[in-house]
Amino acid sequence: MTPSPDLASLYQLLAKERRPILPSGERRAILGCGYVGKAVAKDWKQEGHELWGTTTRHERLTELAELVDSPVVFDSTDSRSSLDFFGNLDGILVSFAPSKSAQVDVVQYRETFLGGIQVLLDALGRRPSDAPLQLVHLSSCGVYGNRRGALTDESDPLDSFHPVNEVLARAEEMIQSVRSENINVCILRLGGIYGPGRDIPGMLLSAAGGLVQRNGRNVPCWIHLDDIVRGVSFAFERNLNDTYNLVNDTQLTGQELSDRLCEQAGLPMTRWLTMDTTDRVLNARVSNAKLKQLGFTLTQPCMAD
Repeated sequence: MTPSPDLASLYQLLAKERRPILPSGERRAILGCGYVGKAVAKDWKQEGHELWGTTTRHERLTELAELVDSPVVFDSTDSRSSLDFFGNLDGILVSFAPSKSAQVDVVQYRETFLGGIQVLLDALGRRPSDAPLQLVHLSSCGVYGNRRGALTDESDPLDSFHPVNEVLARAEEMIQSVRSENINVCILRLGGIYGPGRDIPGMLLSAAGGLVQRNGRNVPCWIHLDDIVRGVSFAFERNLNDTYNLVNDTQLTGQELSDRLCEQAGLPMTRWLTMDTTDRVLNARVSNAKLKQLGFTLTQPCMAD
């Protein structure tokens, strides 16, 4: 049910109020409470943090109020939107994502990521406090592009040819520009996300015996939602101030992954194409060694298990 304008205004007012929190808790904001942001909010709420969370739609305020203390409408395409509400926070998770669409819309990516981050930077420039602040920005391993299946880590160059990857790389640059003595900036480059409601193994198995209209020779990377939540918390707990790949251990081509899943399930093998059907391709064996060396462990290390 869509809340009335008065109720929406009340939520905005409550977002500005300072509230007492548990002694162990912090004041944190989640910018973008979609699939990942909601999961992080549930985890942080259990830890006793005071939470702000944004959504682009007024009709989601009531739902979001069950996850965060202060739900706020924020739309980077609306010049009236502001992030000045958060005041003196201890941490911010930037979890922007374009609206779901069958086609990748570069304009939407620019408005969502670059527009949203610019509003954030402007708000941080007016930040009244120089207290320590932890920023975590969720990016994508898609920025590596087609590396022909080569082993790839955070030191490797990013793809600057595809306009979406260019936007994501620019977003990373923008948010790193606020790194300072008081502000830590951690960038987590995520693999393809699977988990509740996103059963990628099930989707691959459903194609058993058929043809997948994608290049099976490309090497994608993956990460389970549970491990994203744990990775985000790990970044906040360790005050991370660098860029890390947050992916699982699966370094198989699409064909190899589906072959293994079908074999385990006793199903006929799936056939894949041997040529690209899209101009935006990730083909890289993305390494997670840098994050693991800090002590991070995965609960879902391989999609094929």
